[in-house]
Amino acid sequence: MQNGKYHIPMSNSLPITVLGMMSGTSLDGTDLCACRFSEVNDHWQFEILAAETVPYPAEWVATLKGAMDLSGYDLAFTHAALGRYFGTLASEFIRKNKLQIDLIGSHGHTIFHQPQHGFTCQIGDGAQIAALAGVDTVCDFRTKDLALGGQGAPLVPVGDHYLFSQYAGCLNLGGIANISFRENGLRKGFDICPANMILNLLANSQGQEYDNRGQMAASGKNIPELLEKLNGLSFYAQAGPKSLGREWLESEFLPAMGIKSTNLSYAEAADLAHTATEHIALMHTEAFKHIKEKGSILATGGGAFNTYLTDRIAALSGREITVPEASIINYKEALVFGFLAALYQNNRVNIFNSATGSLRNNIGGALYKAG
Repeated sequence: MQNGKYHIPMSNSLPITVLGMMSGTSLDGTDLCACRFSEVNDHWQFEILAAETVPYPAEWVATLKGAMDLSGYDLAFTHAALGRYFGTLASEFIRKNKLQIDLIGSHGHTIFHQPQHGFTCQIGDGAQIAALAGVDTVCDFRTKDLALGGQGAPLVPVGDHYLFSQYAGCLNLGGIANISFRENGLRKGFDICPANMILNLLANSQGQEYDNRGQMAASGKNIPELLEKLNGLSFYAQAGPKSLGREWLESEFLPAMGIKSTNLSYAEAADLAHTATEHIALMHTEAFKHIKEKGSILATGGGAFNTYLTDRIAALSGREITVPEASIINYKEALVFGFLAALYQNNRVNIFNSATGSLRNNIGGALYKAG
């Protein structure tokens, strides 16, 4: 940094066309977003060329849900196999859309995220992607930041800072909700709470992939003692930077919810979803207190389609929530991981320690050459 602002050296590798790939904790599928990035008068611009979500086949959903319990051998096998799957998806996407891609940025699929122990694990071998797609691939964005003492998350604030700076804050309502915002010229960010991970789980108990527009939650009733218990979980008292993983959901959140099986009646699921939604909205209200700028907050991720959830967040927080066009809602994270790869390729900082808590701003990622 220089004078409180992020210093970016000049580059000769722009504009650049990158395919960003994202597999989120909600397991709804693999997002692919081809985007062209350029700089005009020191301002970043982007154009989405093509985008698609490919739902996971049932066997991959089952494998990834149970991946935390795999043996070392089976996890290594799955890492390579998922890389081949991603590489095939990328190759077909590029061919189908007649694209000329300079670089792939793949987030991978998170299996473990334990920054308190200094490790994280996103599977989906980048070498396999590069080999099958025939395109240089950047992956493993989080590990370097953990080595520098950071959380390795959230990483999207870099994209928020350069690509969506017109908003007072940027909210991602994915499997886990996270926020980023400006504070004294720096980009801050942290994970807020579970979002789609718990809401989708409750919808799944009723044979639904997700709760369409939050209708099931809206039909339920609040459970006051449960809401109090969720609000009192120790994670929420921690100062940022902080991040969450599936491990926390399973060890802390689900036991607090009292969910021991998914054999729930509709009324039970609706009341739990209603209470979980209220909890999520309350935790966002607390998170938004960190945002001193006036103006609207951009909401993306699958939860942005949940109008009951976004309405409750707006009502409790008193902040205007902007829900953009579907392409940004669906593909912002994939777009940003493509952007992080573009920054990596151009030897530029792509992780802000103001968001992750690491020792310094850094360049995260590992490059696999196609040749």
